[in-house]
Amino acid sequence: MPDIKNAAAAAPVKKVPFAVSEAYKNIRTNLVSILARQGNKVIAVSSPNASEGKSTTAINTAISLSQLNKKVILIDADAHRPSLHSKLRLDNKNGLMDVINGITDIDGTVKKYNTYLDILTVGNIPQNPTEVFDSVGFDGFLTAAKEKYDYVIIDTPPVNLLSDASVISQKCDGLVLVVRAGITTHSMLKRSLSALKMLNINIIGIILNGTGNTSKRYYKDYYKAYK
Repeated sequence: MPDIKNAAAAAPVKKVPFAVSEAYKNIRTNLVSILARQGNKVIAVSSPNASEGKSTTAINTAISLSQLNKKVILIDADAHRPSLHSKLRLDNKNGLMDVINGITDIDGTVKKYNTYLDILTVGNIPQNPTEVFDSVGFDGFLTAAKEKYDYVIIDTPPVNLLSDASVISQKCDGLVLVVRAGITTHSMLKRSLSALKMLNINIIGIILNGTGNTSKRYYKDYYKAYK
């Protein structure tokens, strides 16, 4: 994935630099193919640690999927460091946590990004978000979301920092892991992969972010870590 440091995180794919737009279209093509083959639709997007581009990747992937005229919901489940509302300049008065706890419903809480894409910010964060994600309320929410949408994209906390990511990912059909060249070390990646595999989480793929025009060495090194 080319570096998108200078591209607006919330900008639609058609407005970001050409190389970035093409990269997300490639991600979309691969993701749609994998999901269709596996019969899945709920995808967690995470990273080993913070500042590796997972939220921006989740946003632009969701936008790209919606351009196929498919109903998509993008959910902020990073209750410790939520960012979708600020990146997309949305109100965060009510959101995911409020829906799970039965305070509001999905239809009355989502924000419309475009005709096919809805955004669900994190909302009012309780003291025990991990327990909320491990509840029947969250299970019921996911069931309802799967019935309403073609694709459900969930931005989770980093795998190596919080247990929430593992709890959420176990309830999803698969996980996409975002790493950043020059920031994510091999040991960080291996630690994440080991934790995810121990829980039998379906790792759909790894997105290497921020490569720009750097050497192919990054691809080779991260591929070795993945193996």
